[in-house]
Amino acid sequence: MTTLLIPVTVASAQPADGDADRFTFAELGLGRSTTVDPTGERTRLAVPSPAGSVPSTLSGVLTTPAWLDRGWIDVESDGRPIARITLDNAAPTTPVSIPLAAAQTVDGVIALDLVPSLIPDDRYCPDPDSDAVRLIDASVDYAGQFDVPGTIAEFLPVLLRKLTVFVPPEPDRETITAATIVATSIVHRYGSQPVQVVVRPDNELQGAAPDGPLERSVVLAKNSDAGAELIYPLEPAPPRMYLTGTGSNLTDQARLITSDLSEIAVATSALAGPSAPTAQLAPESITLDDLGIGTVTGSGGATATASITIDQTRLGRSASNMSVHLIGSYTPGAGSVRATVNGSPLAVWEADDTGRLDRWIDIPNSALSRVETLDISVDHPPTTGSGGCSAAADTSVTVDGSTLVRTSDSSTPAPVGLRSMPQALMPQFEIALADESYAGVVRAVTMATGLQRLSSLPLVPEVVSMDQALDGSGPALVIAPASDLPDTVTLPLSSFDETTFRIANPDSAGGATELTIDTDQPFATVQVTSAQDSAVLVGSWNSTPDGFDTMLSWLDADPARWYALDGDVVFAAQNIEPTSLSSAALSGRDEPAATSENPSDRTTVLVVGVGLAVLAVAGVGALVVARRARRSTTEPSRHSGPQ
Repeated sequence: MTTLLIPVTVASAQPADGDADRFTFAELGLGRSTTVDPTGERTRLAVPSPAGSVPSTLSGVLTTPAWLDRGWIDVESDGRPIARITLDNAAPTTPVSIPLAAAQTVDGVIALDLVPSLIPDDRYCPDPDSDAVRLIDASVDYAGQFDVPGTIAEFLPVLLRKLTVFVPPEPDRETITAATIVATSIVHRYGSQPVQVVVRPDNELQGAAPDGPLERSVVLAKNSDAGAELIYPLEPAPPRMYLTGTGSNLTDQARLITSDLSEIAVATSALAGPSAPTAQLAPESITLDDLGIGTVTGSGGATATASITIDQTRLGRSASNMSVHLIGSYTPGAGSVRATVNGSPLAVWEADDTGRLDRWIDIPNSALSRVETLDISVDHPPTTGSGGCSAAADTSVTVDGSTLVRTSDSSTPAPVGLRSMPQALMPQFEIALADESYAGVVRAVTMATGLQRLSSLPLVPEVVSMDQALDGSGPALVIAPASDLPDTVTLPLSSFDETTFRIANPDSAGGATELTIDTDQPFATVQVTSAQDSAVLVGSWNSTPDGFDTMLSWLDADPARWYALDGDVVFAAQNIEPTSLSSAALSGRDEPAATSENPSDRTTVLVVGVGLAVLAVAGVGALVVARRARRSTTEPSRHSGPQ
C-alpha cells in the first residue's frame, strides 16, 4: 500500500553560472557523433528538455563527404521544418548552429529529425559506409531556470549529471542492497547518459553542499517508520530524498524511486508497500520487433548490408545455441547472399530472381558475446559496359521485424568471460562482500553500476552472505580478498604465494601454467569464473584493497572502459592502468600446438609467452627467476595468498 501526502509548491532554481547550461552530446547520452543516413532516411535525435529550461541552440560540425556535389540537411521537429543547413562541398566540414526555440517538447524530450538531400558528384561513386555525413563536436545550450521538484513524482529530472547516495558508516545487508538498487535503477533509467554515482557516509550529510539544479541526493537510514520523504536543505536547491525503514521495508522504498508507482506520488512523502521483483523468464524465441530492433534495411552499390545488433541483455539472460530465422527480401538477380557475425563468416548462398529471404542461420556458441552484430549482405556482380556508379546503385536488402531469434538458456555462459557480463547475472543475482562496511558499499555500488551501464534491462541485486552466494544455484558478484575466497572458487589467474602467478587451465588434465617473478607485487583483479554451474564475477586483491579500489575508480571514471573489457581477467598492479587479459591466451590454449615430441620442450615455449605477457602488463620485475609451465599432477591452487 502507498500513502500519498499533500504536495507542496517550491520555487525554481536559479540558472547555472558559466557554461553549466551547455551539454555535449556525450553528456546528453547522444553519443560522441551522429551519422546521418545519406539515402534520405530520417535520423532521429532525442534531446532532453528538463522542466523549467528548454534547449535553445544546437551547435556542432557536419562533415562533408568527398563525393558530394551539392546538398543540404533539413531539420524538423514534430513534422515542422525549423532549419535548413546547406553543406559546403568546398570544405571538409560545415559548422552549424540550429535554433531550437520553435521545437516542441513532448514528455521531456525534443525530437529532431535530420533529413538529408545529397547529390553526388558524377566523377565519384559514393561510399556511404566509409565516407558518411556525421555530426561531430555537438552540444546543446539551455535557456531558463531548471525547476526544483515539488513532489516525489518530479524528483528525477529528464537530465541528470550526478547522483549522491548517503549511507550509514556501518550499514547492514538490507541497506547495502538498497544502495545498489537505488544506484543501478537510476543508471538504468538514464540509459546512455553518463550519470556520475557517488557514495558518501551520512556523517558528512550536515556539512555537504546543496545539490546543483541537475544533481540529486538520496539518503538511506534505518528507522522503524518506513517511508520516502523529500527534505529541502536550502532554498532554492533541490530536495534530498530520505528513504527509511528496516529489512525489506527499506528496499521497498528504494524501488519506489524509479518505479511506475512514483509517477502518481504527487506529494513530498509516500510509503511504498512490498514490491520485490519477480524473476522474468526470458522467452526461447523472440522477434526483432519485440527486441526493439524492428525492420533493418541496407542499401548500396554492388553490395548492400543489413546489420542486426542483438544485445543479450535485451534477451534478459546469457544465451547459447542462438539461431536466427531470417525473413525479408533483397534485390533479385545473379549474385550471392552472405551472413557474418562480428565479421566472421557463417553462411553463403546464391541469390536468385525471387529476392526472398527465408533461412535459418546458426551462430556458434564460441562466437557469442554481450552484443552480436549479424550482417546480411547481398553481392551483385558489377554490370558490364557503361553506366558507371548507377549500374549497381539499386542493391538493397531488408530483414523484417518478424525475424525470429531463438536461444537456449545458459547459466554458465559459453564462452565464459567479461563479454558474458552482465547477461550471465540475469535475471537476478546475489552480491557477497567480505567487508560489509562503508567501504564495501562503495565497492558494491561501483561494480553494480558499472555492470548496469552495459545492460539494456535493469539488474536486480541482493546482498547475501558469502556462503549463500557461492553455495546457491544463481549467479553472483563476490568482492573479497583472495585469501578469503573458499576453495570452491577457482580463479583464472591467481597467486598462491608472494611471487608466483598461476593461470588455471580447466580445459586440460595437465593442470596450470605458472610464472615466478623476482619481487612481491600487490595486485588486484576482476575475474569471471563459475560455481555450482552458475556464473560468478569475482573482485579480489592479494594484499591490501587499495589497488582494487583504485582499479574501480579508474573503471568508473569513464563508462566506455566497462564496454572495452574483454577476456576473463582485469589485472591491475602499481603504476599501470588496469588491463584485460585472457587466461586462454596466457596459458597457450589459444595458440597452435607445439610440434616437439618432448613435452617439456612444449611447455617451455608456452612459458616464454606467459612470462612476456604478464611482465608487459604488470611491470612487476625485469628478471624472471623461474619459468614453469609444467603439466602438474596436483590440483591447481584455488585462490591467492595472504591478505
